[in-house]
Amino acid sequence: MYTIDDLIRELHEARKSGELSAVQEAVRHAVAEKPLVADVGRMQVLHDEPGLMVLHTAVACGIASPPHDHRTWAVIGVYNGQEDNTFYRLVPDTRAIEAAGGRSLQERDVLTLGPDAIHKISNPRREALVALHVYGLNVLKIDRSAWDLATMRERPFVVKLDGLRASGDR
Repeated sequence: MYTIDDLIRELHEARKSGELSAVQEAVRHAVAEKPLVADVGRMQVLHDEPGLMVLHTAVACGIASPPHDHRTWAVIGVYNGQEDNTFYRLVPDTRAIEAAGGRSLQERDVLTLGPDAIHKISNPRREALVALHVYGLNVLKIDRSAWDLATMRERPFVVKLDGLRASGDR
C-alpha cells in the first residue's frame, strides 16, 4: 500500500536531483494510486518542511479560484475529477494580467508550474476535484497575489484551510 511516507521519500530523492521533472514523476506515481487520506473531501496539509510542502486538495463542483500566483514552483496531480487551468501573464510595465492559454487536467494528469506562473483553476464537473499539490514553499504562509477578474488588478491573496475547503481572503 502506497503511503504518505512513500511519497515523501520519493520527493526527497527527486529534490536531490535538482530537477522538477523528478518531482513531477513522484507526483505522477502518487496520483496513480488511491488518495493518501481517508477524508478525500477535505483539504489537508500532508507534509511541511523547508523547501517542500504537500497539500491534499478537494474542490467542489462549480468552484473557481481567482487568478493567483504561488511564488514558488508547483507540481499538481489529479486523482479524480477535472481541473481546468487558465494561465495569465503580466501586461508589460504593469501588474495587470491578461489571459495566456489554458490546460485541462484529467485523472492522473500532472502539471508543473514555475515560480512566476499565474493561473486560475476551476472544477467543471459534478463531482469533487481531488488533487495532490506539491510546492517548494508553504503557500499558506507566504505573501501571494490574486487578481480581480473584473479589473485584472492585483490584490493580496491569503488562503486559509477551514477544514473543508480553502477560502481566499481579500
